[in-house]
Amino acid sequence: MRWMKLVLCAVPAGVMGVGAHADEPSATVKEYRIHMFDEPVRSLANRTMELMFNTARVASGNALFRLPEAAGTLDFTYEFAGVRHRALDILENTDTDAMLILKDRRIVFEKYLNRSDARTHFNSYSMAKSINSILVGLALADGSIKSVGEPILKYVPELKGSGYDGTTIENLLEMRSGVDWDDNFFANNTPSHAAHVASWVEEKKRYADAAAGTRRAHPPGSVFNYNTMDAGVIGLVVERAVGKPISRYLSERLWQPGGMEAYGFYIIDGPPGVGREFSGGGFNAVLRDYGRLGLLMQDGGRLNGHQILPQQYVASSTMASTTDDALTGEKGLGYAYFWWPVLGAQAFTALGGEGQFIYVDPQTKTVIVKMSHNPVGPAAAAREQETLAFMAAASRWSPNAASH
Repeated sequence: MRWMKLVLCAVPAGVMGVGAHADEPSATVKEYRIHMFDEPVRSLANRTMELMFNTARVASGNALFRLPEAAGTLDFTYEFAGVRHRALDILENTDTDAMLILKDRRIVFEKYLNRSDARTHFNSYSMAKSINSILVGLALADGSIKSVGEPILKYVPELKGSGYDGTTIENLLEMRSGVDWDDNFFANNTPSHAAHVASWVEEKKRYADAAAGTRRAHPPGSVFNYNTMDAGVIGLVVERAVGKPISRYLSERLWQPGGMEAYGFYIIDGPPGVGREFSGGGFNAVLRDYGRLGLLMQDGGRLNGHQILPQQYVASSTMASTTDDALTGEKGLGYAYFWWPVLGAQAFTALGGEGQFIYVDPQTKTVIVKMSHNPVGPAAAAREQETLAFMAAASRWSPNAASH
């Protein structure tokens, strides 16, 4: 089931950590990493990654992109499962740790819960995959990658003979690599579990290196299969294409010119100089900077006065290639280039395990960021559907304070 796959988005892999702990993880640290998804640890674990993992920072710059505030009251309702709820019910109903709502590029609602605050760095889980999509767009704009139709072996030739032999960058972005890979790392004696333990827990191997041992299940491009290894390989493709760690590239091309207010960071799967950024789900940032990422996508790649991403790439990367939600496993959501378009609407969202969202509706100029600690299990699907119902209602909402 997809809730298991979402959790794997927390599995790390990285490069050149800042403030990292270079020694091999102790038995205590390994035990924590194994149990970080347990109740009631999960909420705290999602915002203290720097304490228990090596990291690679994404430095911010000096040209802050300020977000005007026009605070309003959430005076709307949303309907879920036949019940009408007050807007604020979403906070407790869906295990929210922080929420930000932007309308017309203004903050109209901002709330921190469970002892988080504006300085808290929240783990993105699989929202990091959407940042991978942005990284590919930046490399295309720079000419470091010529086309999403290029074979990945051009950049990662050591995958020749693996399940990734014959795949293109676009195949991976669409989760259509055709590789035989199951993201359920809870199941023992599987490649997914082995890669999880070796990289995320023990830091003995690089997560993406497990791609070399994969096999082909389907012709590339033919079958959708949500697959964190595809994201790990894309991170490696970008690293090779631009000739530097993706943490540094993201800083130079987006975090600094985009005017982010705080550093971001990736979890890495080994000591500094050895580990690689986990591009499948180990990125962390403060709430407002996730909001700025949403504005980048809302405004066609433009942020802080700079055209950072090509407008055409933003459009193509958020257009669903998989339009059947029975295939994506997420009711009401299709799949694009590591983004989840809302079927029947112009909105799209980044989506991470345990209820992480960057929801973007260019039509209503709405961006909603939600950080959560949803339960691991079937209950996660209901939380996600309630959140999507809330976000659709919030997108339609027109607060008086935001109308200038």
